Amino acid sequence: MRQVKRLIYFILLNIVISAVTVVVVLNIWERNHPPLSLDKTPMVIVVSPTQSETISVTESQTEVEKSFPTDTGLILLETPAATPSVKMVSYQVKEGDTLGGLAVQFKSSVADIMTVNGLTDPDSLYVGQILHIPTEPLPTSTSTTTPTATATVTSYPTATATQGPTATATNTPLTQEPQVIISTVIGVGVLANERVVLQRTGDGELSLAGWRLEDGLGNTYDFPQLTLYKGGTINLNTRSGENSVLDLFWGKTTPVWKVNKTVLLYDARNELRASYTIP
Repeated sequence: MRQVKRLIYFILLNIVISAVTVVVVLNIWERNHPPLSLDKTPMVIVVSPTQSETISVTESQTEVEKSFPTDTGLILLETPAATPSVKMVSYQVKEGDTLGGLAVQFKSSVADIMTVNGLTDPDSLYVGQILHIPTEPLPTSTSTTTPTATATVTSYPTATATQGPTATATNTPLTQEPQVIISTVIGVGVLANERVVLQRTGDGELSLAGWRLEDGLGNTYDFPQLTLYKGGTINLNTRSGENSVLDLFWGKTTPVWKVNKTVLLYDARNELRASYTIP
């Protein structure tokens, strides 16, 4: 029993001595090998391939000017172009509509319509969905390349740098052309309740002066001097009544609308701006 205890004491003593030795060695190593200071600012240094010149160093739109000797190679730096605005129209999806058919109707493309509306599935349309359809191709990202020269910083220890002002970049958002959509037709065939609901989409304000609404069979309503603002809604009632900021009255004595009939909306230039087929 006494020999076992001695063996245990011997093992514990060796463990303590080993731990102390490791700590001492680590302290000596840290003392003789201090951590390297890293410059966290990456730089690309650009100089002329033929002579010593002032160069631009860009890091997060920060310009730094340096002077270096020659003997360098050339690289190409890309400069992104600005994104222009795109004209679009708003459209409410009806039964039977497809992205391919809408692309043909508005002279657009399925890819552009999906990009503007954030769609991932071209077959995911549903009745009543509001789509923003570009009436011209979306701008493509273009870049210009500028041949410049590069130099290695460590080859020229005498270089000095002067920090310049910071440049900021802004994105140009897509602007939506003001539009009017035919949201629905309520109370079809009942004169007291029958009305067409028009809704404003897009930015800015839109005057309906000179606009007209038709049923394709000779019934026409001419809009008065009326301005719709973003998000605004107006009801065109078939019956008679007094116009207000929310309701307009056609003055008919019999209902105008019925199932499968199409409502057509034209602007002052006689261009079709919206249509809606009553389900």
